[in-house]
Amino acid sequence: MKFVVIKGKTLAVLVSLLLIGCLGLAAAGHNRTVAASAAARLLPIYCVETEENKISLGINCAWDNGDVEEILNALDGAQVKATFFILGQWCEKYPESVQEIAKRGHEIASHSYTHRDMNTLTREELAQEVTKAMAVLEETCGKKPELLRPPSGAYNDLAVEVIRGLGYYPIQWDVDTLDWKGLSAGEIVRRVTEKAQPGSIVLLHSGAENTSIALPELLRCLQESGVEIVPVGELIYKGDYTIDVQGRQHPAKS
Repeated sequence: MKFVVIKGKTLAVLVSLLLIGCLGLAAAGHNRTVAASAAARLLPIYCVETEENKISLGINCAWDNGDVEEILNALDGAQVKATFFILGQWCEKYPESVQEIAKRGHEIASHSYTHRDMNTLTREELAQEVTKAMAVLEETCGKKPELLRPPSGAYNDLAVEVIRGLGYYPIQWDVDTLDWKGLSAGEIVRRVTEKAQPGSIVLLHSGAENTSIALPELLRCLQESGVEIVPVGELIYKGDYTIDVQGRQHPAKS
């Protein structure tokens, strides 16, 4: 998708509406490469089928930015790159944090623009949430994101259809740290180390009480057990693939 910029303002919403009018979204974008697994439901990618001992950390940014520096320092200390799912409005409020995240080599992804429940939105509203967030992120860090994690993990068939139809990969998670519930650092580490499997995508949050405290120990435990941590965009398959009923992404069989 191309954005038209006039005097620094991106007309992403206009472009999205034009796309909606002329595209059959269910057949557009990634949908032409995704084989329907349970025909009744469209699913985002929760995790990936792989024989390699790799997982991804997906860090949502929607609250404050008070712990971003600590999170980045922990990742740097372990030489790990993560994926930051950034709310469009958070990006506008904390552009310097987004730029620093990108500068340190982490993957920038979208968490929508306003954190609205995607189950409740019309096709047009969904397109605006997707395209406006992507435009803000691209303007801030200079690179167009490829991934979007729906707010609160809420989605329906229409949301997945629109996200894919606009050319993005919808991403969920299969390991929830529950950091957003205020779990202790030890509990966060334990949940991940006990639940993560090859191909897992982990849910973390900046602005949560103990995430930045847990991260150094979590990274140490994972690496000592031989786990390689890569950005979500490097973990998932981007050619032909299928998604099973558990949301696990599989490469297409040759």
